[in-house]
Amino acid sequence: MLALASVPSLNIGDTAMIGRLGVEPLAARAVGAALIGGIYWIFAFLTFGTTTLVGHYHGSRDFEACGATYVHALVLALLGGLGVSLAGLFLAPNLYRLMGAAPGVIDAGIPYFRVIITSAPFTFVFFASVGFFRGVQDTKTPMLIAFLANGLNLVLDYVLIYGGFGILPMGLKGAAIAAWIAQFLGATICLSVFVCSARNGRYRPSKWRVNIVQFRPLFRIGRDLAIRTGALRFSLIVATGTAARMGAEILSAHEIAFQLLLLCSDIIDGLAVAGQALVAKYLGSNQKDMAYRMGKTLILCGGVAGCLFAGMFLSAEAWIVQIFTSSSDVKRIFSGEIFLLVALFQPLNGIVFVLDGFLIGAHDTQFLMWAMLVGALGIFVPLSWLSLQWGWGLPGVWVGVSALMTWRLLTNFGRFVGKGWSAAVP
Repeated sequence: MLALASVPSLNIGDTAMIGRLGVEPLAARAVGAALIGGIYWIFAFLTFGTTTLVGHYHGSRDFEACGATYVHALVLALLGGLGVSLAGLFLAPNLYRLMGAAPGVIDAGIPYFRVIITSAPFTFVFFASVGFFRGVQDTKTPMLIAFLANGLNLVLDYVLIYGGFGILPMGLKGAAIAAWIAQFLGATICLSVFVCSARNGRYRPSKWRVNIVQFRPLFRIGRDLAIRTGALRFSLIVATGTAARMGAEILSAHEIAFQLLLLCSDIIDGLAVAGQALVAKYLGSNQKDMAYRMGKTLILCGGVAGCLFAGMFLSAEAWIVQIFTSSSDVKRIFSGEIFLLVALFQPLNGIVFVLDGFLIGAHDTQFLMWAMLVGALGIFVPLSWLSLQWGWGLPGVWVGVSALMTWRLLTNFGRFVGKGWSAAVP
């Protein structure tokens, strides 16, 4: 799985609104999103790892263990979030300079980044909560909370970025404040539902205490997923840094392309998440054949969903480009080769995302870690670097993205068909 659809600071509507402010704010947002996404996605194990563990316990009818796993995930979320917030506040200028951003982009981006990064504890609590709800087969609750948080984020984006209702325009910083408020709301609702809802009563631990031993399963899955996700995000940060060194217009076009990729992965992730939770449940109740059949269904659904996105993109190219930017230079760079690559690879991406979900649900995270390390560091990063050194431009970077996704398809599909994942099931 590629995206975190529940993160308001990374949504596509936010990008479209900021794009109307000009090239530098959009470029500053692009660098900030790459950094924030890199940090947040490393902690995505709080969602995926918790879903897998809770789903396994739910399948074996050990409801007490479901709640205990969630409590321990919350502890990790709070501690990790506080550490990330403090580090981000102090290191923001250095991180933007490390990304190769121009002075104007750095000046606009630092306040934006510092506000958003202080919401990390809320974001990570939300991640852990989503993992718990999915694990107990309750996908409706996190969906509604995510819709509420992202809906509030979009409304606040418009008011705080452009001004209204007596509030002065805040520009890029307003987008950061909107995301902060939305993440706080999302985390608060999640905790309230777990503590107060009668439906979740059987999962609430009889004794709310922390046991070091119960961190071990989370640490194992978390280690594999953090390294895997870290390799992916590092490669994407390299790609953004490469685009930043090519100029603000190219960086802005890269950000739009990346947000379109995220839009598709966010939606297709719904299939991957459902597959992950169901596969974990089936394997927890020792139904391997049922899990394999579920995987075949996921592949079909992922491919069909990707084809639908490809068709939608190709038929509405001019309209999509117009939504994101009014800059003629950015339009020229983004249209044509880049847009075509983003559109044509959607069927492949759809299959990759759902197979990721299947293998995570089967506890096969170590395989995913090594496959991603090879693909991201051995294929994507070199192609991104060569794009800058040999003058391939942004098309070279996106050929690298396509090559990485092809590698992930080949390795994930081979692992699924060969049933190597069955050896990882506890």
